[in-house]
Amino acid sequence: MKGVTFTRESISRLHRFGIKQEWFQEFNLPKGNHGLKRVIVDDIIYIIPEDLEDDTEPIVVLNISKTNPIFDKGLPNATMLDRIIAASAAHFEAISVIPSTWKPWVENDVLSFFAGNFHKGKGARLHAKKNPSGSRDLFVFARTKKTVGFQEIKTANRIYEDARNGFAEAILSEGALDSGTDTSGITLTERLPHGFVQGADIEEWYESKLTLEQRRFVELPYEGPVRLKGSAGTGKTIALVIKMLRDGLRFQAAENKKTRLCFIAHSQSAVDLVRAIGEGLISPRTFRELAESNCSIEILTLYDLAHHYLNFSLRDLTPVSLDGVEGRHLQYEFIEQALQKSQHSKIFKSRYSGMYSVLAKRWADAANGKDKSFIAELMNEFSSVIDAENIRRGEESGDKYIKRQKRSEWLISLPNEIDRRFILDVHALYRQELADLDALSIDEMVADFDSFLESNAWDRERARQGYDALFIDELHLFTALEKQTLQKMIKREYDGDDRPKRPNVFMAYDVKQSPRDSFLDYFAADGTILSAKTGLQTKSEVQLRKVFRYTPQIAEFLKDLDAAFPAIDIPGDWGAYVGEAELPDDTVPQLKRYHGVVELLEAVFREASAFARKIDGGGRRVAVLCASDEVFEKYIPPAKGRFKSDVYLVDSRDATSELRHVGRRFIFSTPEYVAGLQFDTVYLIHVNRIEAPKSAGIGRRRQFISNLYLGASRAENLLCLVSCEERGGPSDVLDLALDRGSLVEVR
Repeated sequence: MKGVTFTRESISRLHRFGIKQEWFQEFNLPKGNHGLKRVIVDDIIYIIPEDLEDDTEPIVVLNISKTNPIFDKGLPNATMLDRIIAASAAHFEAISVIPSTWKPWVENDVLSFFAGNFHKGKGARLHAKKNPSGSRDLFVFARTKKTVGFQEIKTANRIYEDARNGFAEAILSEGALDSGTDTSGITLTERLPHGFVQGADIEEWYESKLTLEQRRFVELPYEGPVRLKGSAGTGKTIALVIKMLRDGLRFQAAENKKTRLCFIAHSQSAVDLVRAIGEGLISPRTFRELAESNCSIEILTLYDLAHHYLNFSLRDLTPVSLDGVEGRHLQYEFIEQALQKSQHSKIFKSRYSGMYSVLAKRWADAANGKDKSFIAELMNEFSSVIDAENIRRGEESGDKYIKRQKRSEWLISLPNEIDRRFILDVHALYRQELADLDALSIDEMVADFDSFLESNAWDRERARQGYDALFIDELHLFTALEKQTLQKMIKREYDGDDRPKRPNVFMAYDVKQSPRDSFLDYFAADGTILSAKTGLQTKSEVQLRKVFRYTPQIAEFLKDLDAAFPAIDIPGDWGAYVGEAELPDDTVPQLKRYHGVVELLEAVFREASAFARKIDGGGRRVAVLCASDEVFEKYIPPAKGRFKSDVYLVDSRDATSELRHVGRRFIFSTPEYVAGLQFDTVYLIHVNRIEAPKSAGIGRRRQFISNLYLGASRAENLLCLVSCEERGGPSDVLDLALDRGSLVEVR
């Protein structure tokens, strides 16, 4: 075969399929009501809608010939296919963009981007020709093992021409002899890996599936900022998406003015989720037509916006990442390097010999890899305080920071001026690590973006490029500075008295799901999540209570875990757990103990693997989540090696739509990386006392409990917590649940 041809609608429908490696041999379709057909014309495979009648419809052609083929049996083909689907959406629809982390490059009519992430792509790139022969088509013509000049690659134009010439014949063919003859390697999936069940359209959801609280939120007018609060599993994301789409369809029908709506998510996986939900609610075709109408809808990350407006592609600067979670992980590594460099400096150690003894010990331990939580707390200090307020050593802002004695309890303890001076010096080393690579941290990029939004240039563009409304998911994952940028992206509008209207920003969050305290505003008097600086303070609020993700038994455990949270003064946002589970009863969450780290790994991986092979839906319905970042790093080598055939490793939040393709392998990750996803069964491992002992500060304790809360709420039916005696045994934060019977220890 020479090529595979899709329409823009049929390629987007592949999001409904779970695809294995063997599918790429014959590209067969499964039996079932999926609306597609497969036919072959002149050695070109066509996978197109059964009801297609227009042979001028744009197509996507993939080269599978012997010359520079896209796919290969030894490569992660499902990952590459997902990237081609995303690139196709970006080519055809204003609503989509190719993630900047894929390093897209366009030269004349040729597009290139990474074929996979760091672990799977190994530097390989995919190359596509945009609008060949003056068409609206996309021709993905080559995969190269590394970056090469476009002039070095054969474009195989004849394959595209044959595909276009045979398109009409393919439309006229019934395709009955080929479609459904072999389902090997591809299955229809009713459920996205994020828990959203497909099948009902947007009006069915609105009329019969939304709760009264969700409907009240969807019906709210555009009269300023609105908070949508709810525990994990209460349907905040689906309510946001339905409101955005229903409002967009209403604006499209009005046709009285150009309206711009933007859905801002924290990570690329969340962007993928929203797109998939949107296409499931109103169909890919309607989704595309909406984006191309007088109502423009964009779905992207805040970092993509910053990257676009700051024109990094025209400078010799590169953001460390445009994914919120991945970016934090890379910053973590830079801070660790700064601590190691300072610990090895005799001058540095001598200068700070008189610092707070506890801080000195944690500095030494972190530099030697023994106190990972100290690095996380420093990252929180940099993000929430130093970079948020552009504090620099040797400047007036730095002097104020050093002399400021009053600090919130959730921040790292810095009782003396010398301690705060030490933090600024470590921050300077950290910034030097970034400068040596000509890189910007996420916080630095957002600070520059915030400055741009205050500039005269944006003041001129705001009326044309600004948004009429923003929809913000997972607000609890945004830093204080990131929240400060939001209202500045909204168009300025005035009422009849020539007073500025309040910005239309619809925000969904649950502060207890945040694994960091960076959502708090250090300089706000009451530590609120939305300080006066954000311009988003409002009394308009909707609280969601009904939980549709997990059983009453899991809800009862979460309620007891909630009681272990240390008090933080966030008026109106730190209330008690109020989730009311709607699923049927099931097993009470269990607690298991193992003596050693290796013994725990062997037992849990073996049990999870056996369960993943028999559960309906396969391994993507089973997850092993590690509550300790330190242990997670130690488990990655065996997960990639000895357990490779059993484990699907998720070590970033990039492209989690790939979970459709995991087959019978179970997911191994951390709670943070799978935030927003849902599984039938979760093993939450290393819920150990050592992670956040009673002597730890409030910030560290709260972050650990949030991690447990986030991980436990990923389970729908079965939840098993696992501890290790070598690391202190079960954490004391589980004591109340054990005493009340919402968590039962099994031997």
